[in-house]
Amino acid sequence: MRSPFLERLYHPDRPVIVFDGAMGTNLQVQNLTAEDFGGAEYEGCNEYLIFTKPEAVAKVHRDFLAAGADVIETDTFGATSIVLAEYDLADQTYELNKAAAALAKQIAAEFSTPEKPRFVAGSIGPTTKLPTLGHIDYDTMKASFAEQAQGLWDGGVDLFLVETCQDVLQIKAALNGIEEVFAQKGERRPLMVSVTMEIQGTMLVGSDVAAMLAILEPYPIDILGLNCATGPDRMAEHIKYLSQQSPFVISCIPNAGIPENVGGHAHYRLTPMELRLALTRFVEDLGVQVIGGCCGTRPDHIHQLAEIAETLKPKERQVRSLDFGDSENRRNLNAPPTPRPAFGYIPSAASIYTTQPYDQDNSFLIVGERLNASGSKKVRELLNAEDWDGLVAVARSQVKEGAHVLDVNVDYVGRDGEKDMRELVSRLVTNVNLPLMLDSTEWEKMEAGLKVAGGKCILNSTNYEDGEPRFLKVLELAKQYGAGIVVGTIDEDGMARTAEKKFQIAQRAYRQALEFGIPAHEIFFDTLALPISTGIEEDRENGKATIESIRLIREHLPGCHILLGVSNISFGLSPAARIVLNSMFLHEAVQVGMDGAIVSAAKILPLAKIDPAHQEVCRQLIYDQRRFEGDVCVYDPLTILTTLFEGVSAKDARSKDALTDLPVEERLKRHIIDGERIGLEAALTEALRTYKPLDIINTFLLDGMKVVGDLFGSGQMQLPFVLQSAETMKAAVAQLEPFMEKSETNSSKGIFLIATVKGDVHDIGKNLVDIILTNNGYKVINLGIKQPVEAIIDAYHEHQADCIAMSGLLVKSTAFMKENLEVFNDRGITVPVILGGAALTPKFVYEDCQNVYNGRVIYGKDAFADLHFMDKLMPAKAEGQWNDVKGFLGELEALGFGSQKAEEQTTGREQEAAEQASSPTPLPPPSPREEDTVRSEAIAIDIPRPTPPFWGTQILSGKDIPWDEVFWHLDLQALIAGQWQFRKPREQSREEYDQFLAEKVYPILERWKARIVAEDLLDPQIVYGYFPCQSAGNSVHIYAPPLHSAPTPPTPVVTWNFPRQKSLRRYCIADFFAPVDSGHMDVFPMQAVTAGQKATEFAQALFKSDNYTDYLYFHGLAVQVAEALAEWTHARIRRELGYGDLEPDNIRDMLAQRYQGSRYSFGYPACPNIQDQYQQLELLGAERIGMYMDESEQLYPEQSTTAIVVYHPTAKYFSA
Repeated sequence: MRSPFLERLYHPDRPVIVFDGAMGTNLQVQNLTAEDFGGAEYEGCNEYLIFTKPEAVAKVHRDFLAAGADVIETDTFGATSIVLAEYDLADQTYELNKAAAALAKQIAAEFSTPEKPRFVAGSIGPTTKLPTLGHIDYDTMKASFAEQAQGLWDGGVDLFLVETCQDVLQIKAALNGIEEVFAQKGERRPLMVSVTMEIQGTMLVGSDVAAMLAILEPYPIDILGLNCATGPDRMAEHIKYLSQQSPFVISCIPNAGIPENVGGHAHYRLTPMELRLALTRFVEDLGVQVIGGCCGTRPDHIHQLAEIAETLKPKERQVRSLDFGDSENRRNLNAPPTPRPAFGYIPSAASIYTTQPYDQDNSFLIVGERLNASGSKKVRELLNAEDWDGLVAVARSQVKEGAHVLDVNVDYVGRDGEKDMRELVSRLVTNVNLPLMLDSTEWEKMEAGLKVAGGKCILNSTNYEDGEPRFLKVLELAKQYGAGIVVGTIDEDGMARTAEKKFQIAQRAYRQALEFGIPAHEIFFDTLALPISTGIEEDRENGKATIESIRLIREHLPGCHILLGVSNISFGLSPAARIVLNSMFLHEAVQVGMDGAIVSAAKILPLAKIDPAHQEVCRQLIYDQRRFEGDVCVYDPLTILTTLFEGVSAKDARSKDALTDLPVEERLKRHIIDGERIGLEAALTEALRTYKPLDIINTFLLDGMKVVGDLFGSGQMQLPFVLQSAETMKAAVAQLEPFMEKSETNSSKGIFLIATVKGDVHDIGKNLVDIILTNNGYKVINLGIKQPVEAIIDAYHEHQADCIAMSGLLVKSTAFMKENLEVFNDRGITVPVILGGAALTPKFVYEDCQNVYNGRVIYGKDAFADLHFMDKLMPAKAEGQWNDVKGFLGELEALGFGSQKAEEQTTGREQEAAEQASSPTPLPPPSPREEDTVRSEAIAIDIPRPTPPFWGTQILSGKDIPWDEVFWHLDLQALIAGQWQFRKPREQSREEYDQFLAEKVYPILERWKARIVAEDLLDPQIVYGYFPCQSAGNSVHIYAPPLHSAPTPPTPVVTWNFPRQKSLRRYCIADFFAPVDSGHMDVFPMQAVTAGQKATEFAQALFKSDNYTDYLYFHGLAVQVAEALAEWTHARIRRELGYGDLEPDNIRDMLAQRYQGSRYSFGYPACPNIQDQYQQLELLGAERIGMYMDESEQLYPEQSTTAIVVYHPTAKYFSA
């Protein structure tokens, strides 16, 4: 079928396509009543309005089309049977979706013209279930999506939009449900996927943007991007990654900022103009082609986007469009697809959390082999006992050994393999942070694993042993679930033994896979390492044949990968001999092109650790270099190898489990933190010899849960791992209960009642609170979703709860919370009430809600905030230090607990810190890892290296620094909105705000600029200079200038080591400079600038004399002058190095870094070691301008900054 939408999307002009804004926001402003929704029981079900009040939906569509939207979305975000069942409307799913699509198509036709065609996107939301966390099974979810897609298709949508995605497995279910409809109809329509990255930087189940892209890259979608959760500022890094890596057209459909709750209504701060400016940058700088608005965006927002769309041209980037096969064929089910080109994407496997590139730097892809029932007695025993925790522990041990991917094989005669695969994989995906290789001779077992594994798996394996149908069935699974494949060199005649036969089968499979639509980079050939250790004559050349077949495949089948199960080669030998032979064979295979191996990493030795004589014997055995005299073998390396290791025991390569070395108290804590149940029973038994059961729970186990809370709060532990710790806690308590007195088992730290308020079906956050508090010793009464106030009150009286918690995600839920608080007053309830949910803010809770409730209300930022409050409340109640009306009393009150202001300030500080931090500080790695020092290929070496105007340093001050040039470099946004806090009020238009700035603020700025110059209020000084340097790995050697020709290399005066990115382009600052082995001496510019001690002294004088307004103006301007000095100095360095002709002519481009090179300051992500600044200041001689850093690493004077300057054209800001 011809697709007008695709013709527009892929038009050579690459037009910017504008989607509409928020359906919910624009329905809400119509003040709809319960009657409009068809009755109180349907209130909040926006999708049902299609039947009960279609004119309300039609108004939203018309308003957005009139504003200039190219695409409107159907009112079907929650129209799967899964969601509609919450309103007893599941039986109307098909009709509702069809009607919604037809209505949107009808209205779009009213506005559509040949010059500006309008389109309808069928909106498919995420439902309220997360399949990765076991809320729903894959097949049920897929069937629900297929039913919705059927209705949308029959209603005539132009494209399908799977949006606000929170779980990668949910996306797979949606895409495959839609594919079922395509197959039924015999044709396709365009596909768009839009995921939601939460404030913490991942999807709700923990997937980062790299994992998300790796998982979705195999699917035939047309547009991939982001929507919801945040404003465009928080999307920038994710969009940047997609711009560099994604082969799809990129969309960005943000909220109008993060909502603030005012009076029970969501207020979004981002103005239409601000949204316009943000998305303009995304289009021009990052190549975004599809833009629009999500929550909080109104027709005014879309109008601004439609205006810029007429003139904006997206930055050029390669996408799969007409290049990816003929567009007509691409959507013809009968035409062979073209394998998908990677462009900037790095082919990878992925767990649900992160990626693992197929091509490893300085290594091969290590596939852990030990979780294999076919080859491990221990795994068979654990499987037979259905000891899933034991199997997870085997998987985790391989992570510690350094595996990149885990092979999972449950083939065991007499067992239900599909059930076993499902049970094991469902646990592995949330407990192990590695991709999985699903290993079975039966495709049904592999599919069972794929239905619970949200990541990107590898299927091991397929071959031609049972003919082409079985071979093609596995290819079909790979396409359907987005997986890589392993192809064994077996055909209808059996297992190939010669190199030529192995290659022949590989060549056949390669061509057929490409024709099927599987690209070469997803194919792993296993040329089968057969034993060379049997002594049987026909086995003697197995090693040589395998090595030669690898060479042939690498030479003639470009782009594919080669994988071996290495340990087969040594079958039958002693353990010690096997380790050595396996290691040597692995080395030989890698030398000719093998790039992956199924091995136990702990049982492989580096070449340097193998005796050279033993190496030679193994090499002779691999290549069958026996020596004969006539027909008599006089030298057999197999015999020699067997003799060499006779009586030698292999050392256990696995490191001793450090857990067993810890004291039992610390061991129990670690069990909870790690979520590790293996060994837990033994540790508890040991602890019971010394401690009472309740003491074990309240001391050691709860200590572990407190650490889990801290890790979760700082972003260092993802939700599934928190749940795993809670499950371990639950298991520990269950084991201890038989040893406790009845009074102890019935006791709890307190009773906590929680419910989602009426009209709201969101329960994920509420249930997390339940889990965390239950496993921290509290009795939790969880009433569920959509709870009316009467049910909450009845449960309160029945259970005599110490605290009530109400949860809600929707903005309307916050209004119900306030109403409930008023009812509580009427019923004489005054216990503390915690309010939580995405729609809430501290200000709303502590002002709007506290003002209507006689008791105390608390803002529940997350589950651990609730726990923190309860841990303070219960002891205070026991000690008489709590009053329901006043809150905490006595010492706790003095410390600020229970103080509304203190709670607000704490939350505010945390929120501010979260907003300012580019990423959470990661935990230190569990064990040292080899440093990656391989230079980034994205940074060219062979560029012209400039000669500086001088070597050494130079000081600038006073007359050397023109004030007008410094003031030109001021960042007015940072000064006026940031330092001076002149921010545009929400109710003020942009025009009014600009007029206010012109009339009030800019005159203030001009007065202070004049006063600074006239009264000599600042003492700007600069020291900068050029130092000879060379790079070595991740380090830069700095030499003392000037350098003279000398026969020996100079000695560095300092060497700085810089971190390297672990993904993306693997940037490291050292890569920007000429390496030692280039023979070229490069230049390393540095600068230090200060506004002078005068700035601090004058600001303090203003403060002490109560001139607070002047203090604010002067202090803020002094801070920004220091930043402007840094910009001015950097520009001077660029000119002196010969790059002046590339300078921007306006401050916006200057601040956007649209010049050559970059500058970096110690303490920031690219060069995080702040202590290096001591050496930098010393090299520059900064004490000459009064600059220094004290022992607490604080730079003085206050308004000062330093930087290292990089001139390389590739250099930009990055995080390492």
